[in-house]
Parts: sequence; C-alpha cells; structure tokens
Amino acid sequence: MQIEAEVLFIKVGKVTTTKLENQKREELVSAIKKYPVQNAYLTKTGFKEDEQADLRHHGGENKALFLFAKTTYEKINKECNTEFKIDGVSHFGENLILSNIDEKTVCIGDIYKVGEAIIQITQPRQPCWKLSANTNKKEMTKFIFNSGLTGWYAKVIKEGVISKHDKLVLEQRVEDELTISVLNKLILNPYENETLSKKALASEVLGKQFLTSLEKRYKNKDEDKQFEIYHS
Repeated sequence: MQIEAEVLFIKVGKVTTTKLENQKREELVSAIKKYPVQNAYLTKTGFKEDEQADLRHHGGENKALFLFAKTTYEKINKECNTEFKIDGVSHFGENLILSNIDEKTVCIGDIYKVGEAIIQITQPRQPCWKLSANTNKKEMTKFIFNSGLTGWYAKVIKEGVISKHDKLVLEQRVEDELTISVLNKLILNPYENETLSKKALASEVLGKQFLTSLEKRYKNKDEDKQFEIYHS
C-alpha cells in the first residue's frame, strides 16, 4: 500500500500557565500551545524544542510525536461551529499537521519516513479536560472522544530533522485492520466488534496507556468510569 502525505506545519511549545475563567479549574499548566517553526530535530522523546507539563500522561518514548490531520481540523470546525486555524498556535497540542491522511487511513504499527526521521504509530490520542480548557469550549473533550477526531501518537525509531513540506511516506504496515478510527470506536464500546477488540488487546504495537484503557473497558463494560475525571 502506498501512502504519502505532506508536513504542512511543525509546531513546538514550552510549558506555560494560563489563568482560567468560569471553569472547574483555576489554571491550565501545559505546553498544549505550540507554535509553528520551519524545522525541528526529533529525538526519541520528541522535538528538542518541545515540552510537556504532565509527563505521566503526555510525552515519553511511546508518545514522542503527536500528529494531526488537516481534514480533522476541518471536521472539528464544521461540527463545532469553530474557526480554528491550522497555521498558528496549536489548539489541540499537535506537533505535525499533515495532508492526505487521517484517523481512517493510519494504523498502529505503521512505520513512516518523514524528513530524516523514521517513526512508528503507537496509539490514538486520549483526550482530557485540557482540550476544553484550551479551546474554551466546554464540550470539546467529550466531542473529540465521541467523534474519534483525536489525532495519533508515534514513537521514534530514527532521530533526525523534520522540515515543513517534507514528505511522510509509509514504509511498512503491520496491523492493517487496526486504524486509529477503529481503535477510537473500540474504546467507546469494545463489544461493538469483539474480534477486533481481541486483536487490539493482543497487539504488540499498541501503546501501553491505550491498551490499559481498552483492557479496563473490555473487562468492566458499563461500570468503567475511568474517563469521567479526564473529561470534566
């Protein structure tokens, strides 16, 4: 299968503190606000110039790079009646915005060459309350969770510079059924397709955090309340 996309924007950011008004929490301590650069050096734990505040849930080798599709931005704008721009500060904490691919075409385990680097897709993004806080849209986190317009993470196989307009090219596919979109549906209801849920639970390339969440959903069914604290 031939898949090729273009790096439309690269974004990096530092941890900042933003005071919140009329929200459950008083402040947002995060590096979710990332700004466009022409190029950046990708290490095993992310871009050299990039930071994360909550290292328990963000960053690390399995979440070194957060990728987002141009079409996902467009769908969010349409469904939420927003006008978020892709060429400025990030609204969802994205490192790369890409053309031509999205949650329906990317699979966990996919290996891509992008610029000098080589990356492997690990899991969908699991949205938390910070998306609502950063966009000032109370229901944004739940919307992204329910719609599956999440973006996805990758780990770094080979470090190197990534530049704006570089090509992202699929080099190997190992899980052709487990797209990001499929996994986002399974985390909502693992019993909608039990065959694919079992395949995901047995996958050696699915990110540990997502795998743990899916195991809990599969085991506890409707009694699983793990996402309530993250979504509100």
